[in-house]
Amino acid sequence: MVAPLENIGIQTAKYCNVAGLGLLIFDYFLTLEPEIRWTWNRRWNVARVLFVISRYMAFVAASMTSYAILATRANENDDEYSARPSAGLQMVIDILNSQRLVTDFTTAIHIISIIAAEGLLIIRTYAFWKQSKKLLAVLLVSAAICIVCGVGLTDIVGGLLAVPVNPSAPPTSNCTFQAGRSSAIQYGFLAAYEILLLSLMVFKRYKDYKDSNSRLVRVVFQGGVWYLTPIIFVSVVNTLLTVLVPQSYNEMLDLPQLVLHSMLASRVLFSLRESDQDELDWATLQMSTFRPAQQDQRDTSFD
Repeated sequence: MVAPLENIGIQTAKYCNVAGLGLLIFDYFLTLEPEIRWTWNRRWNVARVLFVISRYMAFVAASMTSYAILATRANENDDEYSARPSAGLQMVIDILNSQRLVTDFTTAIHIISIIAAEGLLIIRTYAFWKQSKKLLAVLLVSAAICIVCGVGLTDIVGGLLAVPVNPSAPPTSNCTFQAGRSSAIQYGFLAAYEILLLSLMVFKRYKDYKDSNSRLVRVVFQGGVWYLTPIIFVSVVNTLLTVLVPQSYNEMLDLPQLVLHSMLASRVLFSLRESDQDELDWATLQMSTFRPAQQDQRDTSFD
């Protein structure tokens, strides 16, 4: 049985994640009209692919997290029910309750969704830097390093911190809704990469576009800052929760962080589409759009 205090933490984390699912559904219907207007019947490009992944993969992740919540609840209540299901049903339950497989798949979905959302910010930063190929290469390599190091170090440190199983100890639940302390590593890498993107946006804004009155420049910059600031905050809070609070509480912002990525990434695309009514393709912004030397000629074209 789960200790009462630990059970409170697990239940709190579950409620927060269920609230995240509700927020995702509510936001989807709230932004369905802008999605139809600004993405449907448009040609497919990198930006649209990333948008679809970040927006709809979040529902897959939310479904898997909800399953994890139901699975842990069923596991915690095993002692209350002694009746066993039929052999066929039991086989299905055993397959679905392969917790390691479910956890790995859910983690992969979360990572893919967040990578897609971050990809939209990479495109925005790339365009803001006048389509600098060198910067794009640095951002992509940095992203790959953060992903590999974040996931790899999390597994390695998690293995080192794992408590050996005592054969003489009474059996405990093998399906608890909580993460190891090592999860703070991947949140730390995510926060560091987002701080890098934000720093690049701010640096370029006040270096080359300080006196620009272009609406497009304002939309790209303000949207990036508005998106990255809450995401960085949540990533830092997730890191602190994983390290400082009791372990049973550390999944409180697991799904909410993914939901926030999906929600804000959608608005990133919508705001940029709205900034220009003449079929401005975000993924292939012309270099002249952000050329400071020609800003007097270009600024009025987006107002």
